[in-house]
Amino acid sequence: MKAKLLLLLSALALMFLLMPVGYSYVRAQLLQVGMSWTVSEWSYYALLLCVGVAIAWQLVRIVPLRVRWQRIVLGFAVAILSFVLGFVQHPIYEDMVWNMAHDMSAEKAMSDYENADLVVIAIADCPYCKRAVSELNALHARNAALRMRMVVCTADSSWMQTYRSEADESIEVKMASDMNRLATQAGGHFPAYVLVREGKPVWRWTNNEWGPVAKDVVEGVANGE
Repeated sequence: MKAKLLLLLSALALMFLLMPVGYSYVRAQLLQVGMSWTVSEWSYYALLLCVGVAIAWQLVRIVPLRVRWQRIVLGFAVAILSFVLGFVQHPIYEDMVWNMAHDMSAEKAMSDYENADLVVIAIADCPYCKRAVSELNALHARNAALRMRMVVCTADSSWMQTYRSEADESIEVKMASDMNRLATQAGGHFPAYVLVREGKPVWRWTNNEWGPVAKDVVEGVANGE
């Protein structure tokens, strides 16, 4: 009876982890206690594998298989299947493994980079740029001293309010001083996340490259690493 109860609890835990809310909850809780972005991301998969092993262990004890190799195969298959299901729901991307930044050290400094540690280059009416505001807010919640700015490449100042209404008060939102030049420095991909040191752009990430590793790099700058 105890083994069946543990199996049920493990199965419920697996179901929770496979749900979008479970994935978000695990990462959010780990970030809240101060874990790095990369560790928080990978801990989800580690937890997924642990739950899979727990289910496999209980199944092996309950299912009446007398041949040892069959029990081993069953346990291994169940443990791996749990991980695979989680991987299908939440794939592992390159930005979770290494820093995919583009070198910007050869680019000339612009006033848009002054007095900032992280500059997000955006355009008007861009859903991915709007989502970038949430990323900046999350970074600010963990690093109050991190100086962040969103620079919008547009000639219409009315778009500023769209981003300002979502951004934390400490995050500056402004129009680009030279939107053509800044768009070129962004590589034509928006939003572009630019790490700045002493007023000069150092590294740039596109939206698809802006993952946990990149965020840890930016937080390292904020912490003087």
